[in-house]
Amino acid sequence: MASSKGRVLKISGPVALVELSGSKIGDLVYIGKKGLLSEVIRIEANQATLAIYEDATGTQAGDPVEGTGAPMMLALGPGLIGGVYDGLGRRLETAGEFMSGTGKKTLFGINQRKKWRLEKTKSGRVKQGDVICTVRETKSIVHKIFARTDGKVTINKKSCSVCETFGELVSGKTKVSLKLMQSWPLKKQRPYLKKEFPNKMLVTGQRVIDSLFPVARGGVAAMPGGFGSGKTVLGHQIAKHSDADIVIYVGCGERGNEMARALEEFRELCDPNTGIPLMERSILVANTSNMPVTARISSIYFGALVGEYYRDMGYNVLLMVDSTSRWAEALREISGRLEELPGEEGYPVYLESLIASFYGRAGVVKTSSNTTGSLTIIGAVSPSGGDFSEPVTQATKKSARSFWTLNTNLAYRRHYPAVDWITSYTNHLKALSGGIDATEKQEMLSILQKEKDLERIARLVGYDALTKKDLFLIYIARAFREGFLQQNAYHEIDRYTSIKKQQEMFQTILYVHKLGQKTFNKGNDLDFSVLSTILEKISKMKNEKKEVFADLRRIAETKLGEK
Repeated sequence: MASSKGRVLKISGPVALVELSGSKIGDLVYIGKKGLLSEVIRIEANQATLAIYEDATGTQAGDPVEGTGAPMMLALGPGLIGGVYDGLGRRLETAGEFMSGTGKKTLFGINQRKKWRLEKTKSGRVKQGDVICTVRETKSIVHKIFARTDGKVTINKKSCSVCETFGELVSGKTKVSLKLMQSWPLKKQRPYLKKEFPNKMLVTGQRVIDSLFPVARGGVAAMPGGFGSGKTVLGHQIAKHSDADIVIYVGCGERGNEMARALEEFRELCDPNTGIPLMERSILVANTSNMPVTARISSIYFGALVGEYYRDMGYNVLLMVDSTSRWAEALREISGRLEELPGEEGYPVYLESLIASFYGRAGVVKTSSNTTGSLTIIGAVSPSGGDFSEPVTQATKKSARSFWTLNTNLAYRRHYPAVDWITSYTNHLKALSGGIDATEKQEMLSILQKEKDLERIARLVGYDALTKKDLFLIYIARAFREGFLQQNAYHEIDRYTSIKKQQEMFQTILYVHKLGQKTFNKGNDLDFSVLSTILEKISKMKNEKKEVFADLRRIAETKLGEK
């Protein structure tokens, strides 16, 4: 596409009105003497309105603009894994090196000089979707290069950089140069053949999620919570301990110290499932609150695009966004600068459709290469004052199938994760509940609800007014809350719990409850001192590697017998 030139007419924060003919919505435009990245978001006659993705300080009316005639492109290829990027997909450690000499239209976050060894090469006749070659990107990630059309492949190199040609594909009279990288529009969704129904659980290692409110691979989960409710810590835990093949963590508009903590931990810790350093399966996007507000928008799309790229190779990808509220705030600011008709609380009227479109990119898909991969999206929401009736939370609720409400009161009582078991829910298959039967799960939730009602009564009339059966139920509920639902994110053992151990802990507590109920139904009493000792031992099991749940059940059968 031919480029065009113009000038700035008016600038207001991250939005500029420019004189520029021949442009289209979504075109990449360079604005000012520094050539700042911007995008066309409105066109009227020969004037265009731009959203500026970089710090526009110093840019003023009369400055030059240059339209590229093409959308903002992102370089996709080996080398993305293990990187830390800004909101525009530029690698932070060596952004200048990767941007130099690349041409203006493609954003590079991958090393153009590094040589990659080609493995499992395939020459001769190929069909669209066949694997031409692979590259060992990390110890756990094999990068696959696919044929984009039918034809005959010739490979003439054993190693090359992402910008070098390693062969060619001849299809009829057309010759296509083969490279390890490809350019793709930043905001364009990658194609697939069909979506399949998610039927496998994403294991997070967080007991309250896996056992009560699981999310499927390829599903969508929302994590709304007020300030200080533990969204960031829980997001870090899921990103570090989930059984996804690749994790993309987008820090969208959050505080710099939280992102710095994530960088430190990801570089120090190992994946509990493989023993490989976390950074060898992770991609981090650091777009903190002091960075240009409009870059929050591009950071969201960068994470989704890279997630789809690795999904197409057959990997299970997890995209964590913290938080989508900051993205919505950026949309609100741009909408206000454009003087659009505001929706509820000043957000644009199209907020709900944008949120639905973003979460709609999650799913389990079959690609043209006959591979099946998944992209799971978990988004944190930061409602002002913890008000879940605000527009971002409500719009997210319509797209999320798992909804983990974080309760500020639980967080203040040092109950982590502060997931409210009363207001949280999941619409995923019952088979995803980590081996815990749906009836058992409902029974335990019922116990927790009854405990809440009994605690309210006890605050009015005192615990002495409660029956022994009611006190027994409070004991069981408290053991479940403190021994199962509560988890220490910084404890070497407790920060991650396997599905097998979760199942044993859950069912052992429920077994003790059934024994007590049976005793009361026969008109007998329980020895509460013995009950307290047994429940205390069960609670301590979360901090121990050795599992003795069968022994505890036998002790309960012996000690909680008829009196």
